Amino acid sequence: MSGLILKEWYPLFLTALVVLFRVFILVKMFWNQPLNHGPGFFFNVEVAPGFYNGEGVRWLKRYRTTLLAEHLIEAFTLVAILAFGRWNLLMRWGPCGAVLLITTLFGFLAYTRAILGANTPVRSSAVVSLETRRLGDYISWRAEVLMGVIIALSWALLLTHRNMQMQWNAPVESTYVVVGLLLFKISAARRSFPLPTERPEEHHRWVEAQRRFGLWVMDWFRWISIVFFAGYALQHGWPGASRIVWLPWLVRGVGIAFCLVFVDTVIRGSRRLAAMGRDLHPIGSWSTPFRPAGLMGPGIAPFAAWFGGLLLLMVFFRR
Repeated sequence: MSGLILKEWYPLFLTALVVLFRVFILVKMFWNQPLNHGPGFFFNVEVAPGFYNGEGVRWLKRYRTTLLAEHLIEAFTLVAILAFGRWNLLMRWGPCGAVLLITTLFGFLAYTRAILGANTPVRSSAVVSLETRRLGDYISWRAEVLMGVIIALSWALLLTHRNMQMQWNAPVESTYVVVGLLLFKISAARRSFPLPTERPEEHHRWVEAQRRFGLWVMDWFRWISIVFFAGYALQHGWPGASRIVWLPWLVRGVGIAFCLVFVDTVIRGSRRLAAMGRDLHPIGSWSTPFRPAGLMGPGIAPFAAWFGGLLLLMVFFRR
C-alpha cells in the first residue's frame, strides 16, 4: 500500500514544489532581469539615456510577453498531463520545462544582441587578467571520478540484474545529461574575457563569481540526475530491493533534499550576483578592436544542439 501511495503522490508533490519555485523566480528574478544593470543597459546591451522612456518600454513588453508565453506553454502542458492522467510524464515535465525556459532566454538574448546591440561600443583599451587558470581550479576531478564510478556501477547493476519493470529511458537520459553538462563545464572554465579599465578588480571578482556559480549549477543538475539514476538502478537492478520497504522512500527523500538545497542556493546565489554586478559593465556590452563582444555562457548553438539531442532521446523512448 505504501509503495502505491509513493508511486502516485511523489510525482505530484515534486511537481508542486517545481511550480512554486518557478512562480517565485518568475516574479523575483526574471520579470525585471533586463534592468539588473540599471537604466543604462537592457540585459547586457548598452542603451542610450532615456531608453526606458520610449523604445525600452516596448522591449520590456516584448521580453515579458515572451516569458509569459513560455510559461503558458508549460502550464497548458501540465494541465494536459493531469487531465489525461499521464502521471508518468510529470517527472519529465519539470526538467523539460527548465531547459525550455533556458533556451527561450538564450534565444531572446541572441535576438536582443542582433537587433538592439548591433553596434556594440568598442573600447580602445581593456584589462586582461594574467592569472593562470587551470581546469583543476574549477573542476574537481575527484568528484568527476566519483560520478563516473556511480554511473558505471549503476549501469553494471542494470545490465546484469535488471527486472521486468526496468525501462532504458532513465539510465540513457541521465547519462546523457551528466556527460553533456561536463562538456559545458569545461567550455565555461576555459573561457576568458577582457575587463574594462574602470574598476577592473571588481569586474574580475564578479566574472569569476558568475563562472563558479554557473559551474555549481551544472554540477547540481548532474548530481540530481545521478541520484535519481542510482536510485533507479537499485530499485530495478538489485534483486533484494523489493524486500526493503523503505528503499523507495529513501531514494526519493534524498532526491527531494537535493532539489530543495539546489533551489535555495540558486535563489541566494542569483541575488548575490545581481547585487555584485548592479553598477558594473556586463560581459558582452562592449568589445575591443581585437575581440568581439561575447557572452558568459557556452552559446545558443551548442546548448540548442544538446537540448535537441535530449528531446530526440525522449521521443525515441516514447515510441
